[in-house]
Amino acid sequence: MGIVTTIPEKCRRCYTCIRECPAKAIKVEQGQATVIEERCIACGNCLKVCAQQAKQIKDSTPEVKQMLQAKERVFACLAPSFPAAFVAQSPWKIISALRQLGFEEVWNVSFGAELISREYARLFPGMKDKGKFMIASPCPAIVSFVERYLPSLVDALAPIVSPMIATARAIHHRHGPEVRVVFIGPCTAKKAEILESSVAGEVTSVVTYSGLAKMLEEARIQPAELPASRFDGPSVYSGQAFPIPGGLLRTAGLSADILNNDIISTEGKDRVLSVLNELARGHRQALLVDALFCEGCISGPVMQNDLSVFARKQIVINFINELKEQADLGARDRTGEEFQDLDLSRSFTSRPIVLAQPPEEDINRVLGSMKKYQAEDQLNCGACGYPTCREKAIAVCQGLAEAEMCLPYLVGELELTCQELKKSNEDLASTQERLVHTERLASLGQLSAGVAHEINNPLGTILLYSHVLLKQLQSDDPTQEKNLRMIVSEATRCKNIVRGLLDFARQSRVSKAPTNLAELLKEVVLIQSPAAESANVRLSNEVSPDLPTIMIDSTQIKQMLINLVQNSVDAISGAGEVKICAHPCQGSEAVEITVADNGCGISKENLSKLFTPFFTTKKMGKGTGLGLAIAYGVVKMHSGDISVQSEEGQGTTVLIKLPRGREENFNSREILANSPPSGERVS
Repeated sequence: MGIVTTIPEKCRRCYTCIRECPAKAIKVEQGQATVIEERCIACGNCLKVCAQQAKQIKDSTPEVKQMLQAKERVFACLAPSFPAAFVAQSPWKIISALRQLGFEEVWNVSFGAELISREYARLFPGMKDKGKFMIASPCPAIVSFVERYLPSLVDALAPIVSPMIATARAIHHRHGPEVRVVFIGPCTAKKAEILESSVAGEVTSVVTYSGLAKMLEEARIQPAELPASRFDGPSVYSGQAFPIPGGLLRTAGLSADILNNDIISTEGKDRVLSVLNELARGHRQALLVDALFCEGCISGPVMQNDLSVFARKQIVINFINELKEQADLGARDRTGEEFQDLDLSRSFTSRPIVLAQPPEEDINRVLGSMKKYQAEDQLNCGACGYPTCREKAIAVCQGLAEAEMCLPYLVGELELTCQELKKSNEDLASTQERLVHTERLASLGQLSAGVAHEINNPLGTILLYSHVLLKQLQSDDPTQEKNLRMIVSEATRCKNIVRGLLDFARQSRVSKAPTNLAELLKEVVLIQSPAAESANVRLSNEVSPDLPTIMIDSTQIKQMLINLVQNSVDAISGAGEVKICAHPCQGSEAVEITVADNGCGISKENLSKLFTPFFTTKKMGKGTGLGLAIAYGVVKMHSGDISVQSEEGQGTTVLIKLPRGREENFNSREILANSPPSGERVS
């Protein structure tokens, strides 16, 4: 298990950790941000920025508890930032709590800070004479980053251990190599530092402040109930400033003058990376670079609270003042003699991790997969965690990222998918509506055919005998004649309804043949002209000269158009005009026929009911309500489309689209199969 790992069920694809990782040590697999152990420098930036708490640090408390329970000689090294971590408790009582846990002694790592600060103060004056510069090495994340990603700067790392290792070596110097040392602090990189070959074995385990709080809770130790106690080991106070930004320089007695470039003190990922990259390019004037990935150790990734840097700094300064008052200068002098020969050196190893630069065509291919074809398509929004779209594409080629991490691309794809789904839903709803309507029409057609055949014969008998009675009736009996004529009239109306029902039932059978539509429209106009003239309506016909021959059942189409023209004539009260037009549709193999009038129009609430059988707005006896239902069926059986546009008081237009069809698609057998039974009239 690596130092830092991802909790898969908590990772929510925000990619913030990628943005904050200075080592490109996080790759995305199936949407999960996974830490690459061999690339990770354990700086803890991903821990600090993950709002979902999807990153976790390796827990060392079980092994520490095991050592304590085994009654081994275990020494605690407490980082100098601890007063800012346990703000609710007295720092002196935290020391007592550690002893209560079973630690034999509790040492202040500030002592190690003072030891290494003397080394920096000793090395610094000779740097200018040697023409070299030095990078301070207390921050293990900086050391690991330089060794792996800027190996050209390895020789510039100060060959001095960190305060943690210096304190551990002092403990071993006094108590022997067999004792166990546990470091307690805010830094995740310390867990990786103790594994480095040049310092391995000095510190047995590293526990974070949150880990210490967990151990105290499990042991039911309440620091507030314990007496205050002091640190074991040498008396210190100046080294307590080490976790504050610039603390190394302050402890070593060096000054970072803003007018002097000999010393650079900087902290924070972005500023540190900028300085290190400048040094790697050979742009340098400084003799000493004091750099920390955190804004001082008081801003370590596991500091236990959300206090500001300034609040934590003040807490540490207050503790420094307390230490200063209690410092035993005589004891300090004796300590100096005890540890004057302590080895505080270490070595560093260049171990570069280089990712191959992908070829340009691969980068462009990945950019194209995210629909970034031109420079202006590359928004460089940083939502994926990479500063530019090009760097993201390179990371995809290197296996660190996925193309689907691009937020603008995903939003665009989502919008396109939503549009397609919306259209699909609309098409599905329309298809379902047509299917339901067609099923209803089919059922009604079957019923109508059965009813019509049963009623047709009795109606014929009624009409026959009514006409016989009219001939036999004496002319001097007007009342009986009037009644008989009423019987004949209503029976005739019933017969027309029955004929309409039969026509409606026959819609499932069409006999298509090549038809000159222009000639067919002329016939319709010729047939309807007398009725139009008697109603004072002008009937006109406008046909495109390039109107093609189409494959239709001319009998059914003709009857349908006659019904539509009659409807238009009936809708006009007084003088008016009905216009029939036909022309090829642009961009499709279809023709469009329109029947338009300037009559009374149709209300909005009735538009949706027009094709419903037996729905009519005409007066009783003036219509059966089957005309448009029959027209709808005829058009649909021709694989066409019919719609109505109307506005009250402005007139109505019926639009019909019919596919042209091809003669070779139909043979005589199909036409015969679709023909009505012998002797049955098609109207």
